[in-house]
Amino acid sequence: MKRIVCLAIVLAILFALIPASAKAHSFDDPFKTDLIAGGGGGGGVDAGDVLVWNDGVNLYVKYATEGGWCMTQAHLQVATSLDGIPQSSGNPVPGQFDINDTFDPCVYEQIYTIPLSGYAATELFIAAHAVVTNLDTCEGIDLDEFAASLPDQVTMSLTFPYSGAPASFEITIVGDPLTGTYEGWCVDTERTIAQGVTYTANVFSSYELLPAGLVDHPENLDLVNWVINQNFVGQTSPGGYGTYTFGDVQRAIWTLIDDNVLSVGLFVWSPDRVDEIVAAAQANGEGFEPGCDDLVVVILQPVVGEDTVTVAQITIVGVPLPCECGSETAWGDGLDFPGDNWAMYFNYTVQNVRAR
Repeated sequence: MKRIVCLAIVLAILFALIPASAKAHSFDDPFKTDLIAGGGGGGGVDAGDVLVWNDGVNLYVKYATEGGWCMTQAHLQVATSLDGIPQSSGNPVPGQFDINDTFDPCVYEQIYTIPLSGYAATELFIAAHAVVTNLDTCEGIDLDEFAASLPDQVTMSLTFPYSGAPASFEITIVGDPLTGTYEGWCVDTERTIAQGVTYTANVFSSYELLPAGLVDHPENLDLVNWVINQNFVGQTSPGGYGTYTFGDVQRAIWTLIDDNVLSVGLFVWSPDRVDEIVAAAQANGEGFEPGCDDLVVVILQPVVGEDTVTVAQITIVGVPLPCECGSETAWGDGLDFPGDNWAMYFNYTVQNVRAR
């Protein structure tokens, strides 16, 4: 009996000394480390996480930003030793990593799948680098800079819509950086403009000094900028007058900046809804300046060659104001590289190992 008891005790001790199997990481329960932006040693900002898991066949690395941050570049290197990560004088070289991605527009998540068959060891060295930007801190470029970026002339053509459309017509512009199709509106009512005809047009920002007579009331262009940034079409009138139409918005634009206000070509519109839009613009739009990604009214004056005589109706389009967003380099939090910058790597132990 004593021998049996002793054997049981010995076996219990032996089993206690054998390490318990680590809980396998999975998509739902991954290994996680912070994605640090702007500096190491506690001087950076937590811009999200780097998450890692595996299923014995593939390794998965996920970048996930948070708090207004998004990612414009990702560089990832997985190696079985620190020396397996490309370096120069002990500093990592992200451009030489196995994975190099650029994102435009920026992304908030990105997952990479890496076959484990390429790695003989289960202890991995991972360098997860990113370039991140905080969209909460982006600002629109200076309006003078925007005006200077516009071409002197473009070619343009119109497609007239139908009742219920989001604008008076579509305008297709050819001339960088404006090349594209935009929602368009009439400025003056003294002239007409034809559908499907290609016009040459002088280009002006509504925030620059305009040629005399181009617009009857240029002092109200800030109000028009405010109006086109409110997306009135499709919204419900707060006064109970129904749903705003593009005819309401067009009539309001004429009311604000043209001496001759027409009622033709508006399809469905309401004087009450127009009055609401004009009153709202006068109450809220004085001194309005578009911000990052807001629309800036750009004026198109159809002309012949270098002539300044307007040959067709002057129109406007809303062009998004480009943003300026500062960027930061970011690393998955872990251990310092031996070089003199703050770049980091971390270790990951492969689990659920299968024969490879």
